[in-house]
Amino acid sequence: MQNSDLITVSELQRQLESLSQCNDEIDILATISAFLQPLLHYQDCIILQKIDKHYQTIGTSNIDFYDQKWPHCRLFLQVLKNSYAFCNNPSEDLEFNFLEGNAKTALKASLLIGVSTSNEQGIFIFTNVDINGVSDVVGSDLIKLFFQQAFYAFLNLMKLHAQTHQSILLLDKFSQLSSLFKELASEWFWRTDLNMTFISVNNIESENNTYAQLFINKKIDNLLTINERKNTLKWQQFSALLAEYDDFSGFEFEVYAVKPLWVSLNGKSQFDDQGNFIGYLGIAKDITFSKEREAALESEKLKAEEASQTKSKFLTIMSHEIRTPMNAIMGMIELLLDTELTKEQRQWLDYANSSADILYGLITDVLDFSKIESGTILLVNKPLNVKLLIENIVGQLHIIEDSDDIIFSVSISDDIPTFIMGDEFRLGQILFNIIGNAFKFTRSGRILLCVSIVDGKLNFTVQDSGVGIAKKDLVFIFQPFRQVNDGINRKNEGVGLGLSISKNLIELMGGSITVDTQLGLGSTFTILIPFAEAPISEMKPELSAEHPVLSILVAEDNKTNQVLIKAFLQKLNHKVTIANDGAEAIEFMKLKKFDLILMDIMMPTMDGLTATQYIRNELLSDIPIYALTANAATDDKASCFKVGINKVLTKPIKFETLKASLNSL
Repeated sequence: MQNSDLITVSELQRQLESLSQCNDEIDILATISAFLQPLLHYQDCIILQKIDKHYQTIGTSNIDFYDQKWPHCRLFLQVLKNSYAFCNNPSEDLEFNFLEGNAKTALKASLLIGVSTSNEQGIFIFTNVDINGVSDVVGSDLIKLFFQQAFYAFLNLMKLHAQTHQSILLLDKFSQLSSLFKELASEWFWRTDLNMTFISVNNIESENNTYAQLFINKKIDNLLTINERKNTLKWQQFSALLAEYDDFSGFEFEVYAVKPLWVSLNGKSQFDDQGNFIGYLGIAKDITFSKEREAALESEKLKAEEASQTKSKFLTIMSHEIRTPMNAIMGMIELLLDTELTKEQRQWLDYANSSADILYGLITDVLDFSKIESGTILLVNKPLNVKLLIENIVGQLHIIEDSDDIIFSVSISDDIPTFIMGDEFRLGQILFNIIGNAFKFTRSGRILLCVSIVDGKLNFTVQDSGVGIAKKDLVFIFQPFRQVNDGINRKNEGVGLGLSISKNLIELMGGSITVDTQLGLGSTFTILIPFAEAPISEMKPELSAEHPVLSILVAEDNKTNQVLIKAFLQKLNHKVTIANDGAEAIEFMKLKKFDLILMDIMMPTMDGLTATQYIRNELLSDIPIYALTANAATDDKASCFKVGINKVLTKPIKFETLKASLNSL
């Protein structure tokens, strides 16, 4: 018997008829199995379709091969060219490389049958076949026809699935549009009699008209929820309007129902031919959805405000907890620098002092950013010496950024006034950040600070020959927590807040900042800030250099800070008494006379605010009280002034700052 006679034509017809009756992939695979399993004794059947440069599984008897993409390879080309191929070691061939180890190990000899139609090409893969039946199957022309029709069956099934999916998507879209129309087109007509009883309600809903069921034969008074009934003023005003037969629009109220709903009424009074009032005619709109959105937005707003308050509280606590040990660290370093040291010891302490200043700067940046973000930062407006401020900043940078490779020069125009009105600390912070950035991104070359007056504004120009900024990165430089050129920074200190804070502070001052830069050729930052000269009446005379010895009571619970503040004060020749908390400070006040109290705010037993209130209200003392606290927020300072504290000093405090504060006393 010849290979072409492996099956008869009538047998092929029966198999093709079985294929035509298949409803899904399982039926097709079952038909293939019933026909070919006795001939090939295979394990798995996989049907692939060629799509562009890969093959996609469109049918399989093994879930491991489902939805799998197969790479294009030499073997598949051979199959499509010769109609079949026999693979002795499929686990080693390229097209099976994506399989997991267990699946590859289980693969044995496989038969590949190629199928081509006018538009599509496919491959049948039979794994672990019986070699004895292969030659008969691949040599049968009738079986080739069966493979072709089986491939057609899978293609038709895929088209049907695609069409069904599109139909489902279309139905879903129409359903959404229908729901949206029903939700948005929720207006309905209504009519009342002269007693304001609803006698007609017409809505697009032909069945189960919710509005008709709720409103017909009822007055508005009978429709109100408990919350609505509490709003007496609103309903008194509405009743007065109805008594005058006035028209109304957009009158909103909540309706009592199984699920409460909100409606908005537009009404127009109606009269008969004799001019007698016969009721109202109008349009109502269901606004439940918008009211729910309003409620949701209000809830989210409250949550956001609560989160903001929580964050502010957290930052306040963190500010106190960080500033307290920082005060001791920076103060002790300052005390040590004022002692006899070897050159090496002084160098080490200078390094420690510089690092402490950087850490303090980072803490200040984070807290300042939080204040700016919450809108609680305030600018002071008092006389400041511009030239002296610039001189101090330049001096600090010369110390911190000492480098033989960079020439730092300053040019100040002669028409710059000596004293202007402004916030000295914030202006110094801005200039320190901008010039500090120039040093950070300049390895060698020149940095130039020019100060002049342009269009009646202070003009600060900081020019450097550093690495510059790419045009694509300009959008990021003023964003918080963003840094560019990270890979080539000369230094990496900072958290990416300096420029963001500076820009916000400049804008609070009514000014502007711009940058002109080119990658590899340096940058020029230009700051314009409005200013006014300080009037002579605002200038304070210089204080005498000699000051009397003061008796000072220090209320401080932290032992290290007690040692530090006592050392600072004794260095100024003042007499110091230490109290561990507010209650102990009050007891000392009853026993001895003091010239000044330095009061910590957060202390055990009795805090500084409570102690100050007692001193002012119970002891009736007007002794100067300075807060020396790690709570640096504006609200904390306001709380201090409210209870009678005269001045607020924040930790960490420098020796010169403390000295100046006591000199002013």
